[in-house]
Amino acid sequence: MSTVRRHRAGYLLAAPTAVVILAVFAGAMVALLEYSFHEYPPGGGDIGGTVATWRSFLTGGHHWDVVGRTVEVGLLTTVITAVVGYPTAFALSRVARPVWRHVGLFVVFAPLLSSVISRTYGWELILGDSGLLNWVLESAGLSPARIMYEQTSVIIALVHILLPFMVFPVMSALGQLDSALDEAAGDLGAGAWRRFSKVTLPLTLTGVIAGSELVFALSISSFATPSLLGGGRVQVLATDIYNDVENVEWPLAAVACYVLLALAAVALVAFGRLQRLAGRTAQGGVTAQASPAGAGRGWVAWLACVEVFVLAPMVIVAVESFSSVSYGTWPPPGLSTRWYANLLSQPGLGEATLLSLEVAVATTVIATFIGTLVSVSLVRHAPPGRTLIEALTLSPAVVPKVAFGFAGFVYLHRVGLFGGLAGLVAAHVVIVLPFVTVVVTSALVNADDALDAAARDLGATPARAFRLATLPQIRPALLASALFAFVISFDEVDTTIFLLAPDQNTLPVWMYTYMQKYQDPTLAALSTILIAAALILAGAVAALLARSGVFTTLLRDPKEAPPA
Repeated sequence: MSTVRRHRAGYLLAAPTAVVILAVFAGAMVALLEYSFHEYPPGGGDIGGTVATWRSFLTGGHHWDVVGRTVEVGLLTTVITAVVGYPTAFALSRVARPVWRHVGLFVVFAPLLSSVISRTYGWELILGDSGLLNWVLESAGLSPARIMYEQTSVIIALVHILLPFMVFPVMSALGQLDSALDEAAGDLGAGAWRRFSKVTLPLTLTGVIAGSELVFALSISSFATPSLLGGGRVQVLATDIYNDVENVEWPLAAVACYVLLALAAVALVAFGRLQRLAGRTAQGGVTAQASPAGAGRGWVAWLACVEVFVLAPMVIVAVESFSSVSYGTWPPPGLSTRWYANLLSQPGLGEATLLSLEVAVATTVIATFIGTLVSVSLVRHAPPGRTLIEALTLSPAVVPKVAFGFAGFVYLHRVGLFGGLAGLVAAHVVIVLPFVTVVVTSALVNADDALDAAARDLGATPARAFRLATLPQIRPALLASALFAFVISFDEVDTTIFLLAPDQNTLPVWMYTYMQKYQDPTLAALSTILIAAALILAGAVAALLARSGVFTTLLRDPKEAPPA
């Protein structure tokens, strides 16, 4: 009977997540699939069951050109991100002092704290005809570069945005590397390059593949960056879907969504195969972890260059916000604060900010709560069907946001929730739930469940035992997951742009529209405020984590003995 009760509790804890995923995510994707079989071109009414739309897409040369461009952008972005990200992760892992290592990590991850529109706008100011890059080239007596509104500008911005997704898995792999193997190879006479190519790289290749999988999936589904920096000349599937929706070619957009999903699925299978092949040569764990060897001048110089690359768009945006002229040029001819004052007169900005806050706060509360419940179910109860529950919870992370956005557009219309707060929140919960679940599940795996069991043995109810014994252990993870949920929801563009009624705007979508229409530094002023707010928020969360004691372990010098 106790086993039955345990399984029942596990299913009940997972039930809210299952309801949200099935009712919102699965319902939207099924509605989108059904819609892709509507008649195309329209004219005879919505007739289900026809394959005319699929035939039109699959036999159209334009659509295959777009698919090819999408794959090309994804592959180039992935390769360049790996080339930049691996040595960055390697250099960070060789920084001997943990404090400086974590400062370097914070800088690399800083772009994730700022709006994607702000980062994209920063690259427009750098790469534009009158931008920083051409100013530097002309000052050096060289010809100006014409890369704005070309594929090159899109790839540079995507590498900047997605670099953290490569650095983190590579650093994780490097952290598990047994440094005794490298030392043994050195003792046997292998030089630095041979040790790297024969020992370090093969044993950390799983991290490179994991990072490449993330970067490729995110780059092929990116919408805002190709749309704004491509200037209509860099057509990828995400921008093609948006154009089809604007042109009321909705069945064609539905087909394009599933083609994009198929690309992501094929990539997932291919990278999974590579991961298994690479895993055969990787070691099973750390057996003699040594202290970092220290970063030489070359690695320090490399880190400095990467940090300049990472911070440049945000710094340029901040400087541009004080420009005295109404167009983007470098250097600004004078200084002025009028663009900050101009924010107060922008129609719809206040309403857009309020709506973004309402959606982000509601999303954070709901996703953190039900994500914690399903994590407890998966880790502490492990009911039969655990793998299915986990796959169901993480499935939204596999689907490109643009595809889910248009699917949500179709589905929310059908259930009568389009244009309301409830529909937006439901879609955002689906988007952020996998991130919350992964973070909290990882914390629960590392938490000591003996304390929880002891509390129950002393008469505490399961809920009270969790609150008193387990919750304090996972509080830093809960804070981190809540921060991720809020930031992801508040900055969401690719999905949200499909889910807004004509009289609605969230702040990122308002910024996207403004950047399309105007070139004055008002957007730079708003972006600077958002960057400052993000840094303050990150500092507050870091202070909370420090109070929890988690930094005591993270920042301890590896040569120091652990506290008794």
